Amino acid sequence: MSMSSFGFGASDPFSDLFNRFFGTSPASSPPAVQRVPIGRMLTESSQELLNLAARRALEDGTSDLDTEHLLWAATKVEPARGLLARAGADPDALAAQIAEVLPREAGEPSAEPGLTPAAKRTLATAYARSRASGVSYIGPEHVLG
Repeated sequence: MSMSSFGFGASDPFSDLFNRFFGTSPASSPPAVQRVPIGRMLTESSQELLNLAARRALEDGTSDLDTEHLLWAATKVEPARGLLARAGADPDALAAQIAEVLPREAGEPSAEPGLTPAAKRTLATAYARSRASGVSYIGPEHVLG
């Protein structure tokens, strides 16, 4: 399955949201405070994880990407999938359990998709973890924690 280039001008419904969140939107005015464009720091597998999470949120009819969507996507993407297995979890069983509790809404998601506060904190924490470990990228392992 081909992945769009998450957060870098892709045409999927969550691109503008992530561009705004990560400060990479070319149309945005300069922010009052300096924002770190962490979207540029995402590895390809992190971009894939976020794309899968966003796609799953849309499939479930919700316009809010939450931490459950991120965790569900982590069960599908390496190296996060392997990390979960090494920690003793069965990624497929975990994905099935998460799928049962994912928020679902009737109808079409709103035109302005958003990240829940918990998902925003998760991504901000992933950035902090990557910086604390001395690397210049954000991988799925940072999103997982």
